[in-house]
Amino acid sequence: MKILEIKVIQMKINMKKTPTIDLKGKNYATVPARIKEFREQCPNGDIETKPDILTDGQIMFTARILRDKRDSCSASATGHAIGANKGDKAFEKLETIAIGRALAILGFMASGEIASSEEMEEFEKYKEERVVEASEKLKSCKTLDELKTVFLGLGGNLISNEKLIAVKDNLKLNLK
Repeated sequence: MKILEIKVIQMKINMKKTPTIDLKGKNYATVPARIKEFREQCPNGDIETKPDILTDGQIMFTARILRDKRDSCSASATGHAIGANKGDKAFEKLETIAIGRALAILGFMASGEIASSEEMEEFEKYKEERVVEASEKLKSCKTLDELKTVFLGLGGNLISNEKLIAVKDNLKLNLK
């Protein structure tokens, strides 16, 4: 077999599409699917993770991935994730996010995005929590002036949120 034919075969193997999930209309590969793909393509690869507890109590995970642990010059990547150790499985989620980022930097992604499905799910959850908090702030207003001040103080992303606009408009009618 010629070298060119071998390279074409290798390229076809590497072009295998990683399974994805649909999240808000975009396809994201899960970290477990990308780890599986990495292990298949890089049987001598290595994934190391290290948690660090920061002074403010947050955790920062560092993941270092080496394509071939037998070759010190092989491609490698480092990914980080930082967050509070709150909630169910927060520690494990941060580790997964760090691994996902390192894998994406090495090219193990299906969507062209660095963010993993786990990160995007966490981000969507965070955005929804912010909407709930902002809604509670709005509902605590006693006057129209206070409502206006609180609403404008929410910031660009929140003041354009349809749910919050509806809450504000409903409150305006009740506070007149």
